[in-house]
Amino acid sequence: MFTRKKLWKWGLVLALAATASAWLYTHHKRYKHFAVHDPQMVYRSAWLEADVFRELIEDHQIRTVLNLCEPNELGADRCVAQRQAVRGSGARLIEMPMPAAKLDPADPEIAKFVEVLSNPENYPMLVHCQHGVTRTAKVLVMYDILYRHMTAEQSIAAMPLFRHNDYPVSVRAFARNFEEQYQQLYPQAAGKLDILRR
Repeated sequence: MFTRKKLWKWGLVLALAATASAWLYTHHKRYKHFAVHDPQMVYRSAWLEADVFRELIEDHQIRTVLNLCEPNELGADRCVAQRQAVRGSGARLIEMPMPAAKLDPADPEIAKFVEVLSNPENYPMLVHCQHGVTRTAKVLVMYDILYRHMTAEQSIAAMPLFRHNDYPVSVRAFARNFEEQYQQLYPQAAGKLDILRR
């Protein structure tokens, strides 16, 4: 039989659990797939609301937001709001759509991403796509291989899965191909960020 004291304790436990669950749900919805990839250098996320972009830019002193989404992928109003939030916070917005389809490291489009990643003035940087998973992971693999001297497998193993069992085959294939070809394709990129690591 429950006494009043036990009922009160269970009521308190349930209230605390409900409050914690509500906070976690709100935090997840607000900061969708936000994670520190390389402290004080690279952050990642899904598409965020304008006020969250402003908050993260200020909190992490982000200089550049790299948006991998197609123009108006999530609606023209959200694109305009992101532009205003990022630029209004004093950061630079680079809108560089990355196709979700299979990519070849030798594709001229990839050279554009390497160029952005090679510019020390772009750091700290926030990289995002719609969900913050597939396209974002491909860019972060390039960063890890070029500037953190990681293998493709080390890079993918270090990334959060965000409730997925694994990264898609397309991400793993791109990572392996990039690792095999980057020295031949992008020799000029090596060492470009060393100035930031001193």
